[in-house]
Amino acid sequence: MTQPWMGGANLPGIRGTSTSRYVALVAVLTALFTAYGYVSSIEFRTVTRSLDLFFLLPAFFAILVSLTGKRWGGTILGTVIGLIFLGTPSAGSNFSPHITASVIVNGLVFDLYLQRSGGSLLDPSRKHLVLAGTLGNLAMAPTGLLVLQTVGVPSPAVIWAIALIGDTLVGAAGAFFGTIVVERVKGLEARRVLEAKSAVRVRV
Repeated sequence: MTQPWMGGANLPGIRGTSTSRYVALVAVLTALFTAYGYVSSIEFRTVTRSLDLFFLLPAFFAILVSLTGKRWGGTILGTVIGLIFLGTPSAGSNFSPHITASVIVNGLVFDLYLQRSGGSLLDPSRKHLVLAGTLGNLAMAPTGLLVLQTVGVPSPAVIWAIALIGDTLVGAAGAFFGTIVVERVKGLEARRVLEAKSAVRVRV
């Protein structure tokens, strides 16, 4: 019997998510973000100012947490991505501690909000996911700028203002997009289950 607090625990792909499936999803999302991030930092950075990456990050956090129901999914994904980008050339530098710190803090804040929001990790609401993405990106912006300032690359006040406002709004949009992807995936999985049950009934 499904308890009320379990929300969508009986949905396909949510209940009893195996470790192998979880690791595979983390690997796929990491590979996608890393590949796109590398191309974006070289080809699109002057145009997007990395806002496309700040959009994808909360989207991937929302997808991972929603499809697995695992705790600390955003933190794990952010840590893996951050460590990969630590030694990746970015904006003329071969060492990017500000990127690593930013994405880890983003994932941590995303997870902490979801765990303390009172919702269910097994089926988080769109509202909670969007707020988590918003807060995660809000925390990410000053983290990266503070790390840069620590290593001797100060940023003017206008950059702080643009980062805080722009990154936060993009975070909300990215998380919202992630919820749309999740709904499509869950819909496809539910349809497959119904089709499989109908096929079994026909055979019987």
